[in-house]
Amino acid sequence: MKSKFCLVLNADLESSDETVLLEKNYQNVFKPLLSFLYSHKDFFLTIGFSGPQLSHYEKKHPESIELLHELSSKRQIEIIGGGYYSPIFPLLLPMDRSGQIEKMNSLVRSTIGKRPCGMTLFGSIWDSCLVSTFQSCGMEYVFLDSSLVPKKHLKCCPLIASEQGRSIKIFPSYKNLIPLENESCQEWTSRIKTFASKIRPEQFPFSDEFFEPVLSLCFSFEQFGSFMKSQCFASVSENSEDVSFTTPYLYLKKSKCFSPAYIPAGMDSEISKWSLIPFEQVENKTGFPPTIQDYLNLYLQNKRLYERMVYISMLVSQCKGGDKVRKTASSEMLWKAQDGTNYLSPSFGVPSPAEKRQKAFRALNEAERLIREAAKIFRESLTSFDCNGDGLNEYICQMEKYNAVVSLQGGQISELNFIKSGANYAASLSRIEKFDSGTDFYNRGFFSDHLIETEKFEKYLAEKTIENCIFSNSQFSEKKLESKRKEIQLEGNGLFSSMKLPVKLRKNFTFSSSGITVQYILKNESPIELNAFFAVELNFSQTRFDKKFEMESQYSTEAILNETRLLLPDSFYADEGVSIIQVKDSADKRIFVIEPNEDSGLSCAMIAFKRPVDSLEPKVTSSTYKVALFWNINLSAGMEKEKTINLSVMPLKNNISVK
Repeated sequence: MKSKFCLVLNADLESSDETVLLEKNYQNVFKPLLSFLYSHKDFFLTIGFSGPQLSHYEKKHPESIELLHELSSKRQIEIIGGGYYSPIFPLLLPMDRSGQIEKMNSLVRSTIGKRPCGMTLFGSIWDSCLVSTFQSCGMEYVFLDSSLVPKKHLKCCPLIASEQGRSIKIFPSYKNLIPLENESCQEWTSRIKTFASKIRPEQFPFSDEFFEPVLSLCFSFEQFGSFMKSQCFASVSENSEDVSFTTPYLYLKKSKCFSPAYIPAGMDSEISKWSLIPFEQVENKTGFPPTIQDYLNLYLQNKRLYERMVYISMLVSQCKGGDKVRKTASSEMLWKAQDGTNYLSPSFGVPSPAEKRQKAFRALNEAERLIREAAKIFRESLTSFDCNGDGLNEYICQMEKYNAVVSLQGGQISELNFIKSGANYAASLSRIEKFDSGTDFYNRGFFSDHLIETEKFEKYLAEKTIENCIFSNSQFSEKKLESKRKEIQLEGNGLFSSMKLPVKLRKNFTFSSSGITVQYILKNESPIELNAFFAVELNFSQTRFDKKFEMESQYSTEAILNETRLLLPDSFYADEGVSIIQVKDSADKRIFVIEPNEDSGLSCAMIAFKRPVDSLEPKVTSSTYKVALFWNINLSAGMEKEKTINLSVMPLKNNISVK
């Protein structure tokens, strides 16, 4: 009996937001494929598109749409759907799941002429709760990576998964059966038969009249381009005696037997390898499949993007009435931010670089601006709730021009989003020794605080690892919350130096339309004198990645040092005498003015972060501009010291030179 295959060409996800890459892959892969399909009537193929990819073909290559329409009408190809912006479905609210699927279905129907009956999932990221949404959107089947399926259910046939009275068919996809680059047709078919003989039981529980074994292979655009150039493709496409092809529609029309199975939450095996140790590939030997939530818990900035996305999604869903045009535009920006490639690379499995995340933050900020305008009612507010699911409240400050999130972990601002034309300035990474020649044992945000021993302060200035910085990695507690006055009072405690001297830091945030004021009260609770350096960091994350900023920094700094105005280099140090610092963001046209109530020391440094992107070889993916104000503190037993820092923000065009 011939081996029957359902070949799937997945959406061109990695190129879907880059017109140049979409066009390149069209010319190199899709155009030759259409010519081949038109001349080989017995070759059947299933094709999946992302919304931006199919829209690009419709606009730039209408001839390809006409050909797809013709091939589809002959049942030689089947077009499957999914989310318009290829989202990670388990992360979305049900309203967004169905909205993205319906938007994609409408596009396929208007271009190809037939509504999709099946779909693929970004990274095969699955959860059983999706069954209800998929069925309500008219989906009859879904392709999932075979690594998610328990081995006892791998029987060369579709599965059927049920949840709360609804069901969907599942085609396991075997990436290990994709033809190798130099593999002959005979070698490939022999490998398939060997594999099939191992997973198919001798006595199959279905009647041959209604059952025919089938194997599904899902190709990326790059994989299918290589496959078409191989000797194996040339052989199997010419009516091979050992191989035949089908589509899900044609197969399901004949086969009526499916294997009931429960598929636990999980994701593609290549992604799972990056879910155990940060930025390292590790085989999962625990017996429990990692989930997308495990993945996000491992990568802090990706999780913060997810939290921001859910927050905006709730704002959009709760907006009743108002301007429908703006609400629709807000939903569109939200869905763009939900693109799965903003979280991880589907081909390699690593977290997406900062460039992708910041692009998503911009879309979410624009979505919030539009939904505020749609609602026509906005009140500045300060609220607290557990938005990241760690059991501790975060403080969400919604101002007219910006949003800020204050975390009890480190008592710092972990997100700073500007509503109009802005990204997240607090989305800085922390260094990892393996990639960055140093390790940060704290999260880099705005107003991250350190109490450092005098003998270790030189190491801090040289950006070397300091393992026991007090307060920056401490858990603060809430002492007071004044929502009407936009004030938060936090308190943190720690033991200083090897002598374990108890110290306390009270930290008061006050938010206004022009900026943020933070008051510090440091108390020595030990019976002996305390000598240390107290440093406050503001870490400005890279938010723009245009070619212009590959050669020069996004940020430039001026300061008043001993009553003299100076233009500072990227790396700068002054031990005292700094009264005003002005950080200019030339990309988003903003000025950040930092004013301590007492002259301080200043340390500025540009810190680059290397991470794996498309291989194990790390590359510089982002940078952070660190501005640290510091003071030499001498406190007698039981005494306190007060410091205040004011951060104000203004448009670049209104920049007034410091004097």
